[in-house]
Amino acid sequence: MNMYKWLEEIRMLDGILATGCKMFHFGNAIDMRELMPKMPADLIAMGNIDPAGTFLNGSEQSVYDETAALLKDCGKYPNFVLSSGCDIPPRTPWGNIDAFFRAAKDYYKN
Repeated sequence: MNMYKWLEEIRMLDGILATGCKMFHFGNAIDMRELMPKMPADLIAMGNIDPAGTFLNGSEQSVYDETAALLKDCGKYPNFVLSSGCDIPPRTPWGNIDAFFRAAKDYYKN
């Protein structure tokens, strides 16, 4: 995959937003840290922990750390909703899924 694919998709943001949708889900190819400053505050942007690289193949600690880092950078936007970057693959360890939710719970505790 082109490592700059997310940049091309962000360049298409005006066209994406012109659809009239109020909520958008972005896959893990998009850098949410780059996207959120460009996202209108009245529209919801959901994203985007890597489902295969992180959820399936990561450790509980790496899932927790990546989720916490994304929240640290994007949680300040009231229109940001944490989610996976796509469907969670079969055979993803339950501990990794739990780590995702634990990181979210810890972030929103504060």
